Amino acid sequence: MKPEFDYQHFIDNSIVVETVEQLEDFLKRAAGSDIIAVDVESAGFYKYYSRVNLIQVATRSEAVIIDPQKISDFTSFQKFASTSKCMWVFHGGDYDISMLARNLGIFIPRMFDTRKAAEFLGQRELGLRALTEKYLGFTLDKRLQRCDWSRRPLTAAMKEYGLLDAVCLVPIFDFMVRELDELGRLDWAMQESDYIAHEAREAVSPQKNPFAFRIKGSSRLSLRSLAVLRSVWELREKIGERHDRATFMLLSNLALLEIARQMPRTVSGLSVIKHIGREFLNRYGTELQTAIREGLESDLTDLEPPPKPREHLELLNAWEGELAKALREIRDSVANRMQIPASVLAPSHALYELARVRPESMGLLLQSELLHDWQARLLGDDFLAVLQQEPPQKMRKSRRRRRRKI
Repeated sequence: MKPEFDYQHFIDNSIVVETVEQLEDFLKRAAGSDIIAVDVESAGFYKYYSRVNLIQVATRSEAVIIDPQKISDFTSFQKFASTSKCMWVFHGGDYDISMLARNLGIFIPRMFDTRKAAEFLGQRELGLRALTEKYLGFTLDKRLQRCDWSRRPLTAAMKEYGLLDAVCLVPIFDFMVRELDELGRLDWAMQESDYIAHEAREAVSPQKNPFAFRIKGSSRLSLRSLAVLRSVWELREKIGERHDRATFMLLSNLALLEIARQMPRTVSGLSVIKHIGREFLNRYGTELQTAIREGLESDLTDLEPPPKPREHLELLNAWEGELAKALREIRDSVANRMQIPASVLAPSHALYELARVRPESMGLLLQSELLHDWQARLLGDDFLAVLQQEPPQKMRKSRRRRRRKI
């Protein structure tokens, strides 16, 4: 471990913020910080609803755990986030930022993502544990990764685990900024981090998929069994939502499939299915029978997801396919020279779209927004040399064909 980084000092002097007054006091102390590292814990593995159960925050001098289960008013944190000039540091921050925005109305204005930075540095191991080993010389204990973070009171082990994920980000940020600056890639990492933050802030809750009951193994079921599966799956969802429990902890997917295959009409028939827990059967046996009966009597016409609309099958003609291939070769060559993943420089779908719309100047390339600003300026000259080519005469009227993988 680096001698200048004493993480134990942060752990020993940390506090759990459980009141609005404590939160306001901490934010006053943090107001002058140049950096605020944040990590969020949720109990989504155990609960039906994904909520922020803990927020760990570290500055250069202090670390705290903020408990949303005890604090009902986050107005001070919302104002602090909207007006702060500090750099917010996350690791793989898209999920945490979206959770803070949706659950608590806290919108992170700008951030530095250490996971994205690791990609720009050409590192193969991107997890926080790997970064801690590389930069700080010790290994994070991840045994509590699947802990139920809604449990109270918090144990000492839970507090230390949560705090370390935020505390370690502060010195890791310093190391990474220096390395990125030396390589001339700091601005790229900052642009990508800002893009991640923007996308996460704007993210909306996904709509429920009406075909989510089509779980692994269901493709071999008859239509009638599929109808029973859907009915029982919907019952499991209702029970999970009612009691805020993860659905797999109530009734496993294996149990759902066996019920759908056997379609038992009695409690005794259900009891021989070994994947159904005795407690679940005792509490919900009657509801389960009703769901099976509804599946047996239901319509069979809406069990298959509709085919994708034809307009979603985007097409390239032969010339455009050649352009996409040339763009990919340029991107891969640059990525190989820089020793970073090719997808960081430009995602494949962007290359495909560029070959289709063919912007012929840097201005048009930037306006297309298919590449981020730094990507366009890094690859633009070579890409434009390809995109400005005229297709051979015989290809200009060639029929379009289905998209090729690039």
